[in-house]
Amino acid sequence: MNRSLFISTIISAGILFINNTFALQPKPANADVIVQWNLITVKATKIAKQNSNLASRTEAIEAIAVYDAVNSIKHIGTPYHYNVEPSGPASAQAAVVQAAHDVLVNYFPAQRPALDSALTNSLQGITDGPVNAGREVGAAAAADIIALRANDGSSPLTTYAGPEKPGVGAYRPTPGKFAPGIDVEWGNVKPFLLKSGKQFLPVPPPAIGSAEYKKALAEVNELGEIKSTKRTEDQTHIAQFYKQDAELTVNEGARLLAVSHGTTLEENALIFVLVDIAEADARIEIWGGKYKYLAWRPVTALNAEADGSVKAYTTWTPLITTPAHPSYPSGHSATVTAGYEILKKFFGDKNHLELHTTTDGEPARVVESLSAVEFENGYSRIYGGIHYAFENSSAQDVGRKVAEWVLKNGPHR
Repeated sequence: MNRSLFISTIISAGILFINNTFALQPKPANADVIVQWNLITVKATKIAKQNSNLASRTEAIEAIAVYDAVNSIKHIGTPYHYNVEPSGPASAQAAVVQAAHDVLVNYFPAQRPALDSALTNSLQGITDGPVNAGREVGAAAAADIIALRANDGSSPLTTYAGPEKPGVGAYRPTPGKFAPGIDVEWGNVKPFLLKSGKQFLPVPPPAIGSAEYKKALAEVNELGEIKSTKRTEDQTHIAQFYKQDAELTVNEGARLLAVSHGTTLEENALIFVLVDIAEADARIEIWGGKYKYLAWRPVTALNAEADGSVKAYTTWTPLITTPAHPSYPSGHSATVTAGYEILKKFFGDKNHLELHTTTDGEPARVVESLSAVEFENGYSRIYGGIHYAFENSSAQDVGRKVAEWVLKNGPHR
């Protein structure tokens, strides 16, 4: 991300990031330490080059540590796991800062100098209680969730080179770097709240040659080709805007809404833990489907011979580079839908948002509802030429089911 765009993206959270150093700026009204450290967390995952699967896990762990720390002091509601009341008064703000810091230092030790500096800056001016007592609670909550997730199956991860003789409909590495499929085992990672990575597994994709498949293939062929004359200028912008990692769109929306609605520290602790658990579990669920069905990407289908073989990827080229993992269902669609369905429950659907992207040169997108973000993000994958419409709709259905489950079974008042 270029520096000017990143600064415009984060200014509402009151954080500046320059030369690998997190520097807290004077806090605008309604932005609290939970909002600030969510952004620090998101940025730390990208400095570490974590993909969306790994980053969403990190964000969920940080949010759980923060929630359990605040809940131990403020008694918001049910704990996620850690729940040890301090022996006396303690600063909830200091607990937040220490919990988030300790999670990030654990996973990103190379970033410790910058994170330590951000910790010091965040602790300045805290007046809601004894700071050291709060820090002790935060450190304990972070240690608890780190230990709980230590053997959750998130590492090591292997890749999928594809079948030796791929036939019609079978996934195989696609143009770009022709990298093998990533994160084969992610569907087996222990979810944060779901029972398994196949709890809401969608039905199989439509059969190759079926009417539904042909319709979807014709749509992506027409709208997703790099030189398409049918795709509108705005649809092209949508494809380019949302090609960033999906959890960025989710967390920016949560931060913007928290600031604009002036939610309290206690409210933000609950909102962010549910949002980040939902997006993390949605990705685990989707990966369970991707490597079960091993469906080919549009770029393979549209360059394939009758027997499924591909001599050259020159007949049809997508607008954006196809990701290195099987096609069905869409990870982007499930991630954003799961997160934004949680946000709807707290803030309603009708909200004015100015969202930003890591895609260089792309302007902000202004929307007037959270449903608009879900729609644009989902269809961006068809406009970009990397998914079929049925992969978007099935993934959004998964995202809604995950959000409903998280709201019912996650921490609550």
